[in-house]
Amino acid sequence: MSTIIVTTPEELKAIVNEAIAEFLPKPQLREIKSDHISLNSAIELLTENGYPTSKAKIYKLTSSEEMPHLKYGNKLVFSRKELLEWAMSQTKHVGNHSKVALTLAKSARRKR
Repeated sequence: MSTIIVTTPEELKAIVNEAIAEFLPKPQLREIKSDHISLNSAIELLTENGYPTSKAKIYKLTSSEEMPHLKYGNKLVFSRKELLEWAMSQTKHVGNHSKVALTLAKSARRKR
């Protein structure tokens, strides 16, 4: 024999949501938080890794979509990994050959 249950739509929705929640994996906030950082943390991270910058510069780069970022409401959020990769892509490799050329050019000017 089957049982008939009378309920309101809101109660039914709550029952269904509760049943579904039991089978869904719980979000791991630590995993999400570990890679995403705030604006101030992004400035610290860049500075610690040899890329000093300011809030104004970051605001300019994010508003022009030149720097990878996310928005949470009106707050900027950054991925540590993407931010460091971006910073490295902005650097130019200067080899010893350019220093040697500069030294030779200075030396040549002195001998004239």
